[in-house]
Amino acid sequence: MKFDWRSMFIVAGLGMSVGFVAPGCVVRAQVRPAYVVDQAPPAPQYETPAPRVGFLWVQGRWEWRANQWQWTRGHWVRARAGQNWEAGRWEQRGNRWHWIEGRWTASAGGDVHVRDHRTPTPAPTPVGPNVRDHRTPAPAPVAAYPTMAPPAPQYETPAARSGFVWVQGNYEWKAGAYAWTRGHWERAQAAKVWVPGVWAAEGGRWVWTPGHWADAPAAAPGPNVRDHRTPAPTERKNEVVPARRGGQR
Repeated sequence: MKFDWRSMFIVAGLGMSVGFVAPGCVVRAQVRPAYVVDQAPPAPQYETPAPRVGFLWVQGRWEWRANQWQWTRGHWVRARAGQNWEAGRWEQRGNRWHWIEGRWTASAGGDVHVRDHRTPTPAPTPVGPNVRDHRTPAPAPVAAYPTMAPPAPQYETPAARSGFVWVQGNYEWKAGAYAWTRGHWERAQAAKVWVPGVWAAEGGRWVWTPGHWADAPAAAPGPNVRDHRTPAPTERKNEVVPARRGGQR
């Protein structure tokens, strides 16, 4: 196991910051290493801290140190107005794994849309005037939509149940924070398969598409296998037997 040192030096050189200060001060270059590893990282560990107003939770990650994978725990970062946090990730390129550092991106704004694509989007409800008693301070605003990726799903492995399908739990956006909803059993449907729901990033926000039943794919016909050690039977349909002489058959 070894690094691609050429990639390390190139990316490190791009990430270096240099400042000019008065004499007598120490100038320190800040370098963010770009990891290039030949071995796939382990599955991420799941961290679900309680929500913290005004902060975003940056999930932990695996790092390659001392010729082995070591876990670095996540941490809180102060939220930035008009910006979203795009989590870092390991990305496979050929036979190697490259670490893509997390970063802040500009927010597109707008409300969250948790849609079921099987039905049309309902018309928006008119909003009346906001009348408030200005003698008391306004309550802190609650984010109406998630701008950061949901935490990694929790694993649930219930015992098998004949005639039912287990629908895995999922994170929902409630009161400005992700909240886990446990999975449940659904009665199996003939010629149907369950398609799980999924979170996806769209325009600077995260959108939830619920799971649904879909038609099961048709099974492909199997091969026609015959024992070639014996001859195939002869067709005898509409066979004509010639009459013998003298009227005898």
